[in-house]
Amino acid sequence: MKHLRILLVSLGLVLWGCSLKTGPSLDPESRLFLSQVQYIITPKEKKEFLSLKTPQERKKFIEEFWRSRDPDPSTPVNEFKEAYMQRLRMADRLFREGGRRGWETDRGMVYILLGPPSERYTQPVSNDPRYKGYEIWVYESRGFRVVFVDRTGTGHYEILWEQSSAAFIDALNSASEALKNFGRVGIFDFTLKPVIRNGKLYLQLKIPPKKLSYTKENGKFNAQVEVKVSGQVGGRKVNIKKEFKVELSNGKLPPIYLQIPLTSGKYDLKVSLKDMVGGAVSIKKVKFNLKRRNK
Repeated sequence: MKHLRILLVSLGLVLWGCSLKTGPSLDPESRLFLSQVQYIITPKEKKEFLSLKTPQERKKFIEEFWRSRDPDPSTPVNEFKEAYMQRLRMADRLFREGGRRGWETDRGMVYILLGPPSERYTQPVSNDPRYKGYEIWVYESRGFRVVFVDRTGTGHYEILWEQSSAAFIDALNSASEALKNFGRVGIFDFTLKPVIRNGKLYLQLKIPPKKLSYTKENGKFNAQVEVKVSGQVGGRKVNIKKEFKVELSNGKLPPIYLQIPLTSGKYDLKVSLKDMVGGAVSIKKVKFNLKRRNK
Protein backbone atom coordinates (compact mmCIF):
# COMPACT_ATOMS: atom_id res chain seq x y z
CA MET A 1 0.00 0.00 0.00
CA LYS A 2 2.92 2.36 0.64
CA HIS A 3 4.11 1.85 -2.95
CA LEU A 4 0.59 2.46 -4.21
CA ARG A 5 0.27 5.73 -2.25
CA ILE A 6 3.57 6.97 -3.71
CA LEU A 7 2.36 6.15 -7.22
CA LEU A 8 -0.92 7.94 -6.61
CA VAL A 9 0.95 11.06 -5.54
CA SER A 10 3.11 10.79 -8.65
CA LEU A 11 0.05 10.33 -10.83
CA GLY A 12 -1.55 13.40 -9.32
CA LEU A 13 1.48 15.43 -10.30
CA VAL A 14 1.56 14.00 -13.80
CA LEU A 15 -2.13 13.98 -14.70
CA TRP A 16 -4.05 16.27 -12.46
CA GLY A 17 -1.22 18.79 -12.19
CA CYS A 18 -3.04 20.40 -15.14
CA SER A 19 -6.42 20.83 -13.44
CA LEU A 20 -8.89 23.05 -15.19
CA LYS A 21 -8.76 26.12 -12.96
CA THR A 22 -8.63 28.35 -15.98
CA GLY A 23 -9.66 31.68 -14.48
CA PRO A 24 -12.66 33.81 -15.42
CA SER A 25 -11.07 35.71 -18.32
CA LEU A 26 -10.63 32.90 -20.83
CA ASP A 27 -12.75 32.88 -23.97
CA PRO A 28 -14.80 29.73 -24.78
CA GLU A 29 -12.34 28.52 -27.43
CA SER A 30 -9.45 28.71 -24.96
CA ARG A 31 -11.44 26.89 -22.26
CA LEU A 32 -12.32 24.12 -24.70
CA PHE A 33 -8.69 23.80 -25.75
CA LEU A 34 -7.48 23.38 -22.16
CA SER A 35 -10.20 20.84 -21.47
CA GLN A 36 -9.25 18.79 -24.52
CA VAL A 37 -5.48 18.83 -24.00
CA GLN A 38 -5.46 18.38 -20.20
CA TYR A 39 -3.78 14.97 -20.58
CA ILE A 40 -1.01 16.11 -22.92
CA ILE A 41 -0.19 19.72 -22.06
CA THR A 42 2.88 20.22 -19.86
CA PRO A 43 2.72 22.38 -16.71
CA LYS A 44 5.11 24.84 -18.36
CA GLU A 45 2.92 25.12 -21.45
CA LYS A 46 -0.21 25.59 -19.39
CA LYS A 47 1.39 28.34 -17.30
CA GLU A 48 2.48 30.12 -20.47
CA PHE A 49 -0.98 29.76 -22.03
CA LEU A 50 -2.72 31.21 -18.97
CA SER A 51 -0.33 34.15 -18.92
CA LEU A 52 -1.43 35.31 -22.38
CA LYS A 53 -3.67 38.37 -22.39
CA THR A 54 -5.71 38.18 -25.60
CA PRO A 55 -7.62 35.55 -27.58
CA GLN A 56 -5.35 36.29 -30.54
CA GLU A 57 -2.24 35.40 -28.51
CA ARG A 58 -3.87 32.24 -27.27
CA LYS A 59 -4.93 31.30 -30.81
CA LYS A 60 -1.30 31.55 -31.96
CA PHE A 61 -0.26 29.43 -28.97
CA ILE A 62 -2.79 26.74 -29.90
CA GLU A 63 -1.53 26.65 -33.48
CA GLU A 64 2.07 26.30 -32.29
CA PHE A 65 1.05 23.70 -29.68
CA TRP A 66 -0.22 21.36 -32.37
CA ARG A 67 2.52 22.26 -34.87
CA SER A 68 5.21 21.31 -32.34
CA ARG A 69 3.60 17.87 -32.07
CA ASP A 70 3.30 17.27 -35.82
CA PRO A 71 5.48 14.21 -36.56
CA ASP A 72 5.83 15.20 -40.24
CA PRO A 73 5.32 18.92 -40.99
CA SER A 74 5.87 18.29 -44.71
CA THR A 75 2.41 16.72 -45.00
CA PRO A 76 -0.94 18.57 -44.74
CA VAL A 77 -2.21 16.22 -42.00
CA ASN A 78 -0.99 16.37 -38.41
CA GLU A 79 -1.15 12.66 -37.63
CA PHE A 80 -0.72 13.13 -33.89
CA LYS A 81 -3.53 15.68 -33.60
CA GLU A 82 -5.79 13.56 -35.80
CA ALA A 83 -5.22 10.41 -33.70
CA TYR A 84 -5.61 12.23 -30.38
CA MET A 85 -8.78 14.07 -31.40
CA GLN A 86 -10.25 10.86 -32.76
CA ARG A 87 -9.77 9.24 -29.36
CA LEU A 88 -11.30 12.29 -27.66
CA ARG A 89 -14.37 12.11 -29.92
CA MET A 90 -14.79 8.42 -29.17
CA ALA A 91 -14.47 9.02 -25.42
CA ASP A 92 -17.05 11.81 -25.66
CA ARG A 93 -19.48 9.55 -27.53
CA LEU A 94 -19.09 6.62 -25.14
CA PHE A 95 -18.68 8.20 -21.70
CA ARG A 96 -20.68 11.41 -21.41
CA GLU A 97 -22.09 11.78 -17.91
CA GLY A 98 -24.86 14.33 -17.59
CA GLY A 99 -23.32 17.69 -18.46
CA ARG A 100 -19.74 16.39 -18.42
CA ARG A 101 -17.96 15.74 -21.69
CA GLY A 102 -16.83 12.17 -22.11
CA TRP A 103 -13.12 13.02 -22.13
CA GLU A 104 -13.50 14.79 -18.77
CA THR A 105 -14.69 11.64 -16.98
CA ASP A 106 -12.56 8.97 -15.32
CA ARG A 107 -13.58 6.40 -17.93
CA GLY A 108 -12.78 8.84 -20.71
CA MET A 109 -9.38 9.61 -19.22
CA VAL A 110 -8.43 5.93 -19.01
CA TYR A 111 -9.73 5.32 -22.54
CA ILE A 112 -7.69 8.23 -23.94
CA LEU A 113 -4.47 7.26 -22.19
CA LEU A 114 -4.61 3.47 -22.39
CA GLY A 115 -7.00 2.78 -25.25
CA PRO A 116 -9.98 0.42 -25.12
CA PRO A 117 -9.83 -2.54 -22.71
CA SER A 118 -9.66 -6.11 -23.97
CA GLU A 119 -12.81 -6.88 -21.96
CA ARG A 120 -15.44 -4.65 -20.33
CA TYR A 121 -18.05 -5.75 -17.80
CA THR A 122 -20.93 -3.45 -16.89
CA GLN A 123 -23.19 -3.92 -13.87
CA PRO A 124 -25.69 -1.04 -13.49
CA VAL A 125 -26.97 -2.46 -10.17
CA SER A 126 -24.61 -3.49 -7.36
CA ASN A 127 -25.13 -5.85 -4.44
CA ASP A 128 -22.64 -3.75 -2.48
CA PRO A 129 -24.60 -1.07 -0.55
CA ARG A 130 -21.76 1.40 -1.00
CA TYR A 131 -22.21 1.50 -4.78
CA LYS A 132 -25.20 1.74 -7.10
CA GLY A 133 -23.35 0.19 -10.03
CA TYR A 134 -19.89 -0.58 -11.35
CA GLU A 135 -17.82 -1.32 -14.42
CA ILE A 136 -14.71 -3.47 -14.71
CA TRP A 137 -12.24 -2.93 -17.54
CA VAL A 138 -9.72 -5.70 -18.12
CA TYR A 139 -6.37 -5.00 -19.79
CA GLU A 140 -5.36 -8.64 -19.77
CA SER A 141 -2.27 -8.28 -21.95
CA ARG A 142 -0.98 -5.63 -19.54
CA GLY A 143 -1.86 -7.66 -16.46
CA PHE A 144 -4.33 -5.39 -14.67
CA ARG A 145 -7.97 -4.36 -14.43
CA VAL A 146 -9.67 -1.06 -13.63
CA VAL A 147 -12.81 -0.78 -11.49
CA PHE A 148 -15.18 2.17 -11.87
CA VAL A 149 -18.04 2.67 -9.42
CA ASP A 150 -21.24 4.71 -9.48
CA ARG A 151 -21.73 5.86 -5.89
CA THR A 152 -24.90 7.90 -6.42
CA GLY A 153 -26.92 6.06 -9.06
CA THR A 154 -26.62 9.04 -11.42
CA GLY A 155 -24.35 7.36 -13.96
CA HIS A 156 -21.24 9.17 -12.70
CA TYR A 157 -18.43 6.59 -12.58
CA GLU A 158 -15.21 7.08 -10.61
CA ILE A 159 -12.06 4.98 -10.50
CA LEU A 160 -12.03 2.84 -7.36
CA TRP A 161 -8.50 3.83 -6.42
CA GLU A 162 -8.30 1.59 -3.36
CA GLN A 163 -8.54 -1.42 -5.67
CA SER A 164 -6.14 -0.02 -8.29
CA SER A 165 -2.91 -1.90 -8.86
CA ALA A 166 0.54 -0.39 -9.13
CA ALA A 167 0.75 -1.77 -12.68
CA PHE A 168 -2.34 0.24 -13.71
CA ILE A 169 -1.03 3.46 -12.19
CA ASP A 170 2.39 2.92 -13.75
CA ALA A 171 0.70 2.47 -17.13
CA LEU A 172 -1.22 5.74 -16.71
CA ASN A 173 1.95 7.58 -15.75
CA SER A 174 3.88 6.18 -18.71
CA ALA A 175 1.11 6.96 -21.19
CA SER A 176 0.73 10.51 -19.89
CA GLU A 177 4.47 11.19 -20.05
CA ALA A 178 4.71 9.75 -23.57
CA LEU A 179 1.89 11.99 -24.79
CA LYS A 180 3.33 15.07 -23.08
CA ASN A 181 6.70 14.44 -24.71
CA PHE A 182 5.41 13.60 -28.17
CA GLY A 183 7.73 14.94 -30.86
CA ARG A 184 10.67 13.77 -28.76
CA VAL A 185 9.73 10.19 -27.86
CA GLY A 186 6.54 9.58 -29.90
CA ILE A 187 3.18 8.15 -28.84
CA PHE A 188 4.86 4.78 -28.98
CA ASP A 189 8.26 3.84 -30.28
CA PHE A 190 9.22 1.14 -32.75
CA THR A 191 12.43 -0.01 -34.39
CA LEU A 192 12.78 0.00 -38.14
CA LYS A 193 15.37 -1.45 -40.49
CA PRO A 194 15.59 -2.86 -44.04
CA VAL A 195 16.31 -6.58 -44.40
CA ILE A 196 16.63 -8.92 -47.38
CA ARG A 197 14.93 -12.29 -47.13
CA ASN A 198 14.91 -14.85 -49.93
CA GLY A 199 16.00 -12.26 -52.46
CA LYS A 200 13.26 -9.77 -51.49
CA LEU A 201 13.51 -6.47 -49.61
CA TYR A 202 11.43 -5.87 -46.50
CA LEU A 203 11.11 -3.25 -43.82
CA GLN A 204 11.29 -4.95 -40.44
CA LEU A 205 9.28 -3.27 -37.67
CA LYS A 206 9.49 -4.23 -34.01
CA ILE A 207 6.91 -2.75 -31.61
CA PRO A 208 6.98 -2.81 -27.78
CA PRO A 209 3.92 -4.93 -26.89
CA LYS A 210 2.79 -2.78 -23.96
CA LYS A 211 2.33 0.25 -26.21
CA LEU A 212 -0.52 -1.27 -28.27
CA SER A 213 -4.19 -2.06 -27.62
CA TYR A 214 -5.59 -5.52 -28.26
CA THR A 215 -8.72 -7.44 -29.07
CA LYS A 216 -9.37 -10.88 -27.63
CA GLU A 217 -10.39 -13.67 -30.00
CA ASN A 218 -10.68 -17.31 -28.95
CA GLY A 219 -8.61 -16.63 -25.87
CA LYS A 220 -5.80 -14.96 -27.83
CA PHE A 221 -4.80 -11.28 -27.88
CA ASN A 222 -4.31 -9.67 -31.26
CA ALA A 223 -3.06 -6.25 -32.29
CA GLN A 224 -4.27 -4.74 -35.56
CA VAL A 225 -1.61 -2.53 -37.13
CA GLU A 226 -1.70 -0.43 -40.28
CA VAL A 227 1.63 0.37 -41.94
CA LYS A 228 1.96 3.12 -44.55
CA VAL A 229 5.15 3.73 -46.50
CA SER A 230 5.68 6.71 -48.79
CA GLY A 231 8.68 8.38 -50.38
CA GLN A 232 11.32 7.74 -53.02
CA VAL A 233 12.82 4.43 -54.11
CA GLY A 234 15.52 4.69 -56.75
CA GLY A 235 14.10 8.00 -57.96
CA ARG A 236 10.52 6.73 -58.15
CA LYS A 237 7.63 7.54 -55.84
CA VAL A 238 6.14 4.75 -53.76
CA ASN A 239 2.99 4.55 -51.66
CA ILE A 240 2.31 1.31 -49.85
CA LYS A 241 -0.36 0.56 -47.25
CA LYS A 242 -1.00 -2.77 -45.57
CA GLU A 243 -2.73 -3.99 -42.41
CA PHE A 244 -1.27 -6.68 -40.17
CA LYS A 245 -2.88 -8.80 -37.49
CA VAL A 246 -0.24 -9.65 -34.90
CA GLU A 247 -0.75 -12.15 -32.10
CA LEU A 248 0.66 -11.52 -28.63
CA SER A 249 2.48 -14.66 -27.46
CA ASN A 250 4.23 -15.01 -24.10
CA GLY A 251 4.14 -11.24 -23.71
CA LYS A 252 5.94 -10.65 -27.02
CA LEU A 253 4.99 -9.53 -30.52
CA PRO A 254 6.72 -10.99 -33.56
CA PRO A 255 8.35 -8.53 -36.00
CA ILE A 256 6.28 -7.17 -38.87
CA TYR A 257 7.74 -7.50 -42.36
CA LEU A 258 6.48 -5.22 -45.13
CA GLN A 259 7.80 -5.92 -48.61
CA ILE A 260 9.01 -2.91 -50.61
CA PRO A 261 10.49 -2.66 -54.13
CA LEU A 262 14.02 -4.01 -54.52
CA THR A 263 16.16 -1.83 -56.78
CA SER A 264 19.49 -0.04 -56.92
CA GLY A 265 19.64 3.53 -55.68
CA LYS A 266 18.58 5.73 -52.80
CA TYR A 267 15.69 4.96 -50.45
CA ASP A 268 14.08 7.91 -48.67
CA LEU A 269 10.97 6.67 -46.88
CA LYS A 270 8.44 7.79 -44.28
CA VAL A 271 6.88 4.94 -42.32
CA SER A 272 3.61 5.53 -40.46
CA LEU A 273 2.47 2.94 -37.93
CA LYS A 274 -1.12 3.08 -36.63
CA ASP A 275 -2.66 1.05 -33.82
CA MET A 276 -6.05 0.24 -35.40
CA VAL A 277 -7.56 -0.74 -32.03
CA GLY A 278 -6.37 2.14 -29.85
CA GLY A 279 -5.90 4.79 -32.55
CA ALA A 280 -2.32 5.80 -31.64
CA VAL A 281 0.04 6.77 -34.46
CA SER A 282 3.82 6.90 -34.67
CA ILE A 283 6.02 7.90 -37.59
CA LYS A 284 9.66 7.36 -38.50
CA LYS A 285 11.85 8.11 -41.48
CA VAL A 286 14.52 5.88 -42.95
CA LYS A 287 17.18 6.55 -45.60
CA PHE A 288 19.63 4.10 -47.13
CA ASN A 289 21.39 3.23 -50.38
CA LEU A 290 21.16 -0.16 -52.06
CA LYS A 291 23.41 -1.58 -54.75
CA ARG A 292 22.39 -4.73 -56.52
CA ARG A 293 25.15 -7.11 -57.44
CA ASN A 294 25.29 -8.43 -60.99
CA LYS A 295 25.34 -12.20 -61.20
